[in-house]
Parts: sequence; structure tokens; C-alpha cells
Amino acid sequence: MKKINLGQIEDQYIDKVGGKARGLDRLIKEGFCVPKGFVLFDIELDTDLEEATAFFEDSRLTRVAVRSSATAEDGEDCSYAGQFVTVLNVEGRLAFQDALKQCIGSLKTKLTDTYSKNFANSQKSGMTVVVQQMLVPECAGVCFTANPQDSNQIIVEAVDGLGEQLVSGEKSAVQYIEQIDTFHDFICDNSSKKIAPPLTKELLCQIYIQGLEIQSIMGVPQDLEWAVYNGKLFWLQARPITALDSVLETEFNFDKDIIGHATTKFNIGEMLPGAVTPLSLTTTVYAIDWGIRRMLNIIGANKKMREIPDFGCVFSSYGHLFMNLTQLYRVANTTFLAGKKNIDFSICDRELVGDENGIIAGKKKWFIPRLYYSFRYIAFIMSYKKAIKQIDRLAKKFIITHDNTPQGLYNAIDKSLVDVNIAALLHYVTSGHGGAMSSAVTNALNKKLKCTEKSRSVLAQMLERIDGIESADILHSLSKVADTVLLEEPKAKNFSVEQLQDYLQLVNSKVKEAIATFMKRHGHRAVREAELRNKSWANDEVAFVKYLKTVINGTLPSAENASVPNLKAIAKENGFKGMQAGKIVYFAKQARAGVVNREFSKAKLIKVFDVLKSAYGSLATKLVEIERIPDEDIIYFLTHKEVGQLVKTQNPKLIKKALQRRRIIKQQATLTFKEVYVGIPVPYIIDYSASENKNILQGTPVSRGIVTGTARVVQSIEDAEKLQKGEIMVAEFTDIGWSPFYCLIDGLVTEVGSALSHGAVVAREYALPLVAGVAGATKLIQTGDIITIDGNAGIVLRRE
Repeated sequence: MKKINLGQIEDQYIDKVGGKARGLDRLIKEGFCVPKGFVLFDIELDTDLEEATAFFEDSRLTRVAVRSSATAEDGEDCSYAGQFVTVLNVEGRLAFQDALKQCIGSLKTKLTDTYSKNFANSQKSGMTVVVQQMLVPECAGVCFTANPQDSNQIIVEAVDGLGEQLVSGEKSAVQYIEQIDTFHDFICDNSSKKIAPPLTKELLCQIYIQGLEIQSIMGVPQDLEWAVYNGKLFWLQARPITALDSVLETEFNFDKDIIGHATTKFNIGEMLPGAVTPLSLTTTVYAIDWGIRRMLNIIGANKKMREIPDFGCVFSSYGHLFMNLTQLYRVANTTFLAGKKNIDFSICDRELVGDENGIIAGKKKWFIPRLYYSFRYIAFIMSYKKAIKQIDRLAKKFIITHDNTPQGLYNAIDKSLVDVNIAALLHYVTSGHGGAMSSAVTNALNKKLKCTEKSRSVLAQMLERIDGIESADILHSLSKVADTVLLEEPKAKNFSVEQLQDYLQLVNSKVKEAIATFMKRHGHRAVREAELRNKSWANDEVAFVKYLKTVINGTLPSAENASVPNLKAIAKENGFKGMQAGKIVYFAKQARAGVVNREFSKAKLIKVFDVLKSAYGSLATKLVEIERIPDEDIIYFLTHKEVGQLVKTQNPKLIKKALQRRRIIKQQATLTFKEVYVGIPVPYIIDYSASENKNILQGTPVSRGIVTGTARVVQSIEDAEKLQKGEIMVAEFTDIGWSPFYCLIDGLVTEVGSALSHGAVVAREYALPLVAGVAGATKLIQTGDIITIDGNAGIVLRRE
């Protein structure tokens, strides 16, 4: 054991004495007033207790504060604030020994172990003890030399008596805040600004001035504790403010060159709705953004990839994803084939007008270049057959091989991201083709019918009964599994989820074969499947069993009465003749093929994403084993680059940031947004209660039919599990993960969606009426309401 007086700690011992002792020693050396005291380190209680007591008695300090000073405490990354013991008003030999034992014992408690695991990667720490003269102050408090909410502010909080009452939360403080850049005005201000006694303006100015001096000396903003004793200012603690790097909801907001741009949650908000994790944002979402930027580059809308920055097309605002329509409008200036109106209909299923209109990036190219790039555009979207083969081949061969070390696995993931980006591009070839053809049909219908709602209804009719849709097969394949289970065990209809799960462990080969067949084709799918944090069905047994139980208890929707539409007859019914009829029939056939191809390529893209999910899951397990992260879930709240940093070395700062992000995403998930913005999207709250007619809701007709039933508002998978047979599901969106519930419902209402959205595609295949784009549906309709949905007219009626 060693004992050194504060203010006399030599450099060779500075790392051994703990954060609290280091801060106090530095203050004394810089000339600030600090209560007298000493530090004890390398303490072994069994052998050093008597010697430590002798040091205390020799110091003649009589009444002291005995304070823990752990070596990992009061650092820039982790403060360990409140984790260790401080014992005040210690007098006498026995009291000192008891206080010393408490301080040493506080190094290993459940509280400190949890803090160390969560914020310091289980970083090892030693315990030293600071013994200081105990002051009985007139007032005391804290000083933040930079407000964690505004770094240009300095904060002082004060209470009568001991500052411990403030720090521990026992007593409310009087708070004083001043702007640092106008601090001189406060010093010179002789007005009667209220300062609660016993603190005076002179003492407050002294705290402000010395606090900022300490910050300058330490090099970083400081969390300081002070006390006024006999009218004199003493400093009791100096440590870095660790809260300054607190994560905000806007941390990953993209705001580069976006002023005046039209932005929307359409399309991307259907593919990956809700708040996304940083890992997904920097991998799967980046791939989607890269795919669109590369598409624009290939067709000549941006000659160089760097003309549009990373996340220039698909970006995050408050954790939610949006698409920059203005960047897509570049195509309108580049070719003769896709104007702004076409792009609006392709992405938003309607033309943006009035206040929703954003600027169109760039200038129109000259006639000859536009003609040339028009041919390039045609070549791009008509290469969909080649893209289908390429993405199918890529998905089959996509594996991430590594040497089974964390670094080797990370390097392999990093290398694989190139193929992930290419898979996204190939998907946008097929998606671009389908969108262009659908948009062409919509334009022709709008010109002829002069009614947007009627045009949408006819388009939905033309897109009915399309064979071979990958996503529509999910429910069909799962129904085969359910039929096989019921054939072997009819009582399975009455099983609980747990009983069904146990039963599936013991089933015969036919049931196992049916499950294996389903998993081979669809096991990589999931709710919000582009989100890496969401497990696929093949890797989430409980989720799969719940879906299977839903299908066992339901009935496969029947589309027997719905025949394949006669496109020529539909064209004739709506006034198309001759060349016009031939043209719209051609585009409708292409649009129907586009639906199949787009859903196929999306399934393959998600399969690539699923391999990435598994790889990151394995990496998370390895990082927990080597104590780089406290739990496997934390990896999703790090960016891809941050994961690489943690693979190389421990980084408590990153862990703390990840934990904050995990807390914040719950807040982000509750935020709501408008469909379209000009500029940066911000959360938006609409008072739907003020709607003139809350019983007639207008939307987009995307799957025909009329049905009346009981509404069930579904905002989570837990809500979906409550669906009863014959109910109408009302949701913000639908994605592939909702497919098993289609065997229970009689119809769908969604706030987001279009004729080409997943919900519309599957609903048409099973002849389920669907009205999409009903603003505020989940707010205006309550579970239990009786509603009628008219999928022909795009209207939802609430019944009394």
C-alpha cells in the first residue's frame, strides 16, 4: 500500500490513483482551492488496514470524507457516477476503518458490475481511496462548464449545506444558466438578478470563471463539484462530462443539399417501415440507396456516382426512411420517356401538386443527348430478364466464408457488401421495368378516363390473378404445411403455441418434409425483412410456429370466382380502340410480368440480406464471448464501421452510444410523418378528430371487392396475433410478414400502399378487398368498429 498527499502525486503513480484523485491532484497543482487530503492505493485490507488507519490518525484531519477513487472512474468515456461509495463525516479510528472497507467493497457489487458490463465492456478497475478534510459548507453544488443540451451554456446548481444532498437527489437545487459567449455581460450587469443566499453574485461569478479556467486546463468540458466554506470557494471534484456525446433522435438525419427537394415515405416506407437500426442503415439501406444511384448513373441521369452523395436517394430522418424524389426527377431531364408525372405515379401512386412539388434537379439535356439516354433507359429496364437470372445466380452463390475469428468474419462481411449492393441494383432493374410499365398503363387510363380513382380501379382489375408471384406463394405453401399437420394430428387445431411447438419436434417425416420445403423457398422472409435486427422465419422458431398456428386456425382465402382478366375486353369497356387498345394491352401485359419479376427479385435480395443477418448474428456472438459488447442485440445499434472498430479493440464510448441508440429507437418508432415533404421530413401530428366527416374515408382502390366486418387495428405483430376470423385488418402498412394472417381476414385497409405494394399484390391474388392510402386510418378507426371497405371505389365507411 502507498499513501501520497493530494497535490504531490508523481507521474509514475498518476494512472494508479483513480479518476477522482487525479482530478483533485491536478486542481491543487494548478492553484485551485481543494480540501487537504491524501490518497491510498494498492490496498490489501487483510494486511493494510492498520497502516491505513495510522496514516489517517497522523494526518490530524480529525473529521474526514472517505471517497472511493476507482482507476476506471471519471474518464471521458465512463464516469461511474454514483456507482462507488463515499462516506461523509467520518470521525475516529473504527469509523475510518468501516468507511475504508465500504469504499474497497464497492468495487465489486451488482450495481458496478452491471455498469461495467453495459458501459465499459467489463473493463477491469482497481480501487483507491481519497481521504479529505470534511467541510461543513454554507452552500455547495455542481457546475457543468458545458450544458449537455447546449454547449454554449454553463450551468451552476446550488443548495444550502452539503452538495451531497443535490448529487443524491435528496434536495432540489437553485439553477443558474449563462451563455458563455455573452458571459461578460453577466459579470458587468448590476441589475437585481435574483441569486438565492447564501450564494452571492461574486461567488457565482467566481464559480463561472474558475469553472471555465478548469475546463481550459483539462482540455474538455467538466462536471465539477464545489462548496463554499467560511466564504471561500473550494473544489471537491473535477471529471469530464460524459453526457456531451449523448445520442439524439436526429443523429443519422441526412440533410445534405436537400432544401427544396421533394421527399416521401412512399415505396421505401413500405419496404422497410418504422425506425431502422444503425447497422441496417449502413448496410442494407445503403445497398438500396446505392442501387438507385447506380441506376441513375447507368441511364445517364448522373454522369458520375459522386454527383449524388451517399444516402442521396434513400435517407434517414429521425430514424425513418424516405426517398428523395428530386434526385429521381433527374430522369425527366435526361430522357423523353419518364417525366415527373410518371415518376410520381410510379413511387407515390399519384401526381404531386401544389405545396408538395419539389425542385427538379439539374437542367434538361439537349435533344440529341436526351434521345441517346432514352435508348439507354429502355435498354436498362428491358434488361430485366437478364437481371432476373443474375440475381437468382448471385443469391444461390452468396455465402460469407471466414476463418472463424471475429476479425476474419468482419473482413468477410465487409467484402461481401459489394455483392449486396449489386443485388440491390439488379432488383431495381426489375422494379424499374414493372414501375415504368404500370405507370404507362396509368397514364393511358388517366388520359382516357379523366378520373384518377377510376383509373386506379381499372389498373387493379388489370393486375388481378397473376400466376407465379413469389410473395403470394407464402400463404399457399404455409397452408400445405398446415394441411399436412392436420392430416396427421386433427387435434392440432386446438393446440396452444407451446403445444404445437412441442408437437413439431416429434412429427413424422411428411410434416418435416413440408416444413423443409417451405423453409427452402420462404425461410429467409420476415416482418420488416430488410431490417437486420428482425430474425427470418428459419431462425425464429417461435415466430414460425405462431404463423403456422394462425394458418391452421384459418382458411386459405379463395379466389376461385376471380378469373384471369381479359385485357382486351377491359380496354374496350373503357373506350380504347385500335392502336390505343393494342398499346394499353401491351403495357398491361408487361406490368403483369413486372409484378412477378419484381417480387421474385425482391425475394432474392432479401435472401442475400438474410445471409448478412446470419453473419452479423455470428459476429455478435463472438464479440460477446470476447467481452467487446455486453449482449448480442447491441451490434444492431452500431454502424458497420463501428462494429469494425470494436472488433479491433474495446471502446466503452461506442457501447454507451449503442445503448443510448437502443433506448432512443423506441421513441423514434412512435413518430408519425406526412406522406410527402419538401425538404427535411420532420415528425408530424395530425388531429384527425377535427376531420369533417370521420365516417367516410377516401383511399386508393388497389384490390377490388366490397366487404363489411369488424375492424382490428394492427400496429405490431402482437396486434396481428389477436386477429379473429372474418375481421378487417387496419394497418399503417403491410409487408411480407403479414402474409399468414391473410387466411383470417376478410379485407384490408392501409395508410400506405399502392397498386404495386406487397399488400396489394397478395390481396389481389386471394381476392381480398383492399383500400390503401387512407390517411390516418389507424387513428380514425378503432378496433371493434363495424366498417365497410369498397375496393372498387377506394372508400371506407364507418358504421354506427
